[in-house]
Amino acid sequence: MRRKILTSLAVVSVFLGASPAFADYREDAYITTLYSDSSYTTVVGHIYPTCGYNYVQYHLEGTYSVYGVDEFYCTCTQYGCEPI
Repeated sequence: MRRKILTSLAVVSVFLGASPAFADYREDAYITTLYSDSSYTTVVGHIYPTCGYNYVQYHLEGTYSVYGVDEFYCTCTQYGCEPI
């Protein structure tokens, strides 16, 4: 009986270790610079990333515009922002 329980626990630990919940989280985060028009000369705002545990959250500072340019900022992991 004890051997069956230990075998079952070993099998469960293998499946849990391979599950996405235990996988390393990595997601690229970008800063977006927003411009007033298609000439891309006047900056009106920025969208900045914040790395959380298994997510990236973005927040706007300034005015939103459809004219934007993304720039790589870092890679978010479960440990925070890791610059490259």
